[in-house]
Amino acid sequence: MSRPMSEGPLSLPPEGARLGGGVAAEPVPWDRRAAPRDPTLLGRALVHAASKLSTGHWWPIDATAAAVCMLMAHRLSPVFQGDPLGPEPLRAAFIYAGSFVLLAYTVGLYDWDVLARSRMTLVLRGMLCAVVAAAVTVVAFYAVYYRPIGRWVVTVAVALTAPLVLGPHIYVLAQLQRRRRRVVFMGSSPLTERMIQAFAHQDRPLCQVVGRWSPDDSHPGNGDDLVELARSRGVDEIVVPTSLSNVQGALVPALRCLPLGCRVRSEADFHEDMFRAVPVADVSPEWMLSRGWDASDHLTEALKRLGDVALAFILIVATAPLLLLLALLVKLSGGGPAFYAQTRVGHYGRTFRMLKLRTMRVDAESGEARWAQGDDPRQTRLGRILRRTRLDELPQLLNILVGEMSFVGPRPERPEFVATLEKAIPYYAWRHAVRPGLTGWAQINYPYGSSVEDAVRKLEYDLYYIRNFSLGTDLFIVLRTLAAAMRGAR
Repeated sequence: MSRPMSEGPLSLPPEGARLGGGVAAEPVPWDRRAAPRDPTLLGRALVHAASKLSTGHWWPIDATAAAVCMLMAHRLSPVFQGDPLGPEPLRAAFIYAGSFVLLAYTVGLYDWDVLARSRMTLVLRGMLCAVVAAAVTVVAFYAVYYRPIGRWVVTVAVALTAPLVLGPHIYVLAQLQRRRRRVVFMGSSPLTERMIQAFAHQDRPLCQVVGRWSPDDSHPGNGDDLVELARSRGVDEIVVPTSLSNVQGALVPALRCLPLGCRVRSEADFHEDMFRAVPVADVSPEWMLSRGWDASDHLTEALKRLGDVALAFILIVATAPLLLLLALLVKLSGGGPAFYAQTRVGHYGRTFRMLKLRTMRVDAESGEARWAQGDDPRQTRLGRILRRTRLDELPQLLNILVGEMSFVGPRPERPEFVATLEKAIPYYAWRHAVRPGLTGWAQINYPYGSSVEDAVRKLEYDLYYIRNFSLGTDLFIVLRTLAAAMRGAR
């Protein structure tokens, strides 16, 4: 009869031996002295919370504040005589808040990298959202409830939006600019150098590199000078290279800084958070699998597929007249077929025929596959307009309807290019773990690509999307794509 695991003494390895893993067992001489307080903020905890909000978690706060603006507008109105918390004001508040959040995503109100350049940009985009959301609320009440909303209520709701909704945005942005996230990089690697150069070229980066430290002979073995640097400069993060050879010499000094309020993480995690992309050339398969990589979330997948089918069917019906008109114009503009079907690689490497309106000359390719370029000379004049507005991709609604594509996902590539890219770029085949999309995270963050280097950059965004997938992210990408199409950006 076997003895329970809890009985008997703990069996330790012989002295000098180590348990599994590559890091030796060693106590950490923790530093328990407090870091100096930053006088410009209530505390470093506030900075950390603000930096988390800056990544796109604002919508519940904005929705609540916008709803409060509409309810207060009813309460302050000298014309409205009903209950400010009655059914009519609550309906108006719900429509106004929902419209404001959707518009905020569309116009990029949560793109802090852009908004950090100018507070006026934030105010103008926010007021645009408020005005359009108010117009949507008025139209919705007329169309659904056959009731008008007074001009006083609409005007006051928009006026209150500036202090109640945009005020917190402006305050947090100001604090993040005043006291940027302070970072120390340990060691040196190509990824570390690229990130430091990227921060140096940004106009107003939300991250400040305050020092470099390497575990070599010029520094004490226990990292006393690193601890002193973290304390004196108020360091928020210590970034450790994933390829550092002396892992033990780096981790123990870095861990000593935890009591000072520092965060320790790998350069790959830091890059993914700051640049919203996966550095494919600098990560290991173990890191790629750190969050799991599977298709077991059947409920979310079913909801995504249901949304794809419903939206694709509605858009096919709604845009059928426009599609027929565009097909006729393509046919009349230069002869040749109006539609173009091209083989692409899809989910799990399956090939399918992707549909498009023809935007290039009939003789655009003579046997050999070529990269398409942003301002491709093979385009027709009408095709250039269709590509800029993305109207050439309307036929792909049929690919979505039959399940070959999704609205959001990595853009499908041609088999000829995939065969080359899978050999040249690490993890390129991993993008086929999800359905290809009509648009994607790479499309709204990177311009048109026509080289292997561009394919690497786009893959970094595609893998970030797959690792951080959510239905909310899909909605955000769709709204940003619509905004880009209206601006004529490709």
